[in-house]
Amino acid sequence: MIHPVHALDSFFYSSMGVYEFHSQCEMLAELGYDGITVSAWGGTPYTDLALLPMVKEQHGLEIAGLYLVLHEGRNDTVLRRIIETVEGVELIELAVQTTLNGMGAIKSFIQSILPIAERRGLRIALYPHLRHVTQTTSQVIELCEDFNHPRLGASFNGYHWFASEEGQLEQRLDAIKPWLMQVVLSGSAMSPLGWGGVATMEPPDRGELDNSAIIAALNRLGYGGSIGLLGWDYGGDIYRKLERSIKAIHEIDDRLAKHPAWARSLIG
Repeated sequence: MIHPVHALDSFFYSSMGVYEFHSQCEMLAELGYDGITVSAWGGTPYTDLALLPMVKEQHGLEIAGLYLVLHEGRNDTVLRRIIETVEGVELIELAVQTTLNGMGAIKSFIQSILPIAERRGLRIALYPHLRHVTQTTSQVIELCEDFNHPRLGASFNGYHWFASEEGQLEQRLDAIKPWLMQVVLSGSAMSPLGWGGVATMEPPDRGELDNSAIIAALNRLGYGGSIGLLGWDYGGDIYRKLERSIKAIHEIDDRLAKHPAWARSLIG
């Protein structure tokens, strides 16, 4: 199965600064990416969100998602306003990093944005993230099951699944299947030098994490959507790392099309 590939805009952040959004899109289009996920973090985007509706026409790229981070009790109103007004995007990926008032308040926030999603034709994908309130796929699945709402689902992030040592890949993917809206992958190795002192983020063909096994499992699941590539600790020549990363995913897709049983034979 050949998957569309998009990049998270975190690829373009480094200790030297952030690439201008137009340049981000030009690089991705030139390298053959299908889309980009734009981040607004706690409500303050690096990118002017008014630019999003023009990306398809100007660069041929899809806006694969808008990534938001909820700090419950601090930025609820700001995020709700973004969800109410943003144009040019259909999927909101929502991570829950902190809370002042507990899980009940987090659920109240989610409940408050579901009518907006219904009215505007948006989908909300809860995003499991290491060292956040919702860290594991199990936690976001539980929230999806509680609401059982057609506009609420989940993202699967290979890096955060690996770094949180959740394990049981096939079982986790089977459980998330009814809710799966997005997939994000990265190479990774467990290391105190990595993000949060836990694990590195690397191009998808580097580190201990075998992305061919994850993509094979996604293929068996029937997932035909886009695969997002997570860049954060990469730094250096961003263009070359983007080039290397999309090439790695295309090579995995091609290899699995020829030898679908190879990754299935992985023992562990």
